[in-house]
Parts: sequence; structure tokens; C-alpha cells
Amino acid sequence: MKKEKLVAVILYSIVVFITAGAGLQFITATQFFDYHSRAAGIDWSSLNPDLQMLILAGFKVTGAGFLTVALNLALMILFSFTKHARSWSGIAIPLVGLVFWSVVLSTTLLVFSATGASAPWGASLFCVMALLVGLFISQRELKEQDN
Repeated sequence: MKKEKLVAVILYSIVVFITAGAGLQFITATQFFDYHSRAAGIDWSSLNPDLQMLILAGFKVTGAGFLTVALNLALMILFSFTKHARSWSGIAIPLVGLVFWSVVLSTTLLVFSATGASAPWGASLFCVMALLVGLFISQRELKEQDN
């Protein structure tokens, strides 16, 4: 495997681990996160139990979304090493990740700018940048193979 492709695979793999970690945080949460409390200006214990249940249900669905994206990215990384996958994997891996992480980034930045709460946008920005670098590397490698 070329050094450049290895860099792209490492970047994509880091994004998979961050995505899965975020999914597990949401799925296992027992209350909203500190920055949610600061953004909303209310403590978890101040919410009525029905609203708490709805928020946690939304967290479970959000966590499932993160885990689904992580699984898809991981499978695409694994299958990108097959002979027939090379044509699609260089685009599919970063695009799936970029669609997801760009929405997460824009949402966390919106919360941050609207409320001043320190939403965790840094990891989202890292994932977007890693996916863009990986996309650039993958596309450059495909062009080199065509020549």
C-alpha cells in the first residue's frame, strides 16, 4: 500500500473511532451533557421526567446514527482493499463521513454561536478536515493510477 493511501486510511480510521465514541456517549447517556445545560440555561434535574425521557430517546436515536455512520465507514474502509472497490471507495468513504460530520459541525457551531456554551465542535472540525485531506489523497492516487 502506498504511503499516501495509508495516510488516508489512518485519517478515515480515526474518524471511525471518534464517530463510534460519540455514538456510545449518546447511547449510554443518562442525562444531557454539560454544554446542553449551559446552552439551555437549565439543569437536567429541573426538567420534568417526561421531557427527560424524550431527550434521552432522542439521544439514543442520535447515538444510533453515529454508530451507523461509523459502521458504514469501517466497512467501506475494509472493502476498499478489494479489486473492484477502488473506483468507488475513494469517493464513498469521505462523502458519507462529510455529509454526517458537516451537519454535526454546523449544528455544534450554531449552538456555540447562539448560546456561548462550549459545544464540542473541535472534534467535528477535525473529522471534516481529516475526511477532506483523505478525499484529496484518494483522488490524487486515482489520477496517478489512470496515468
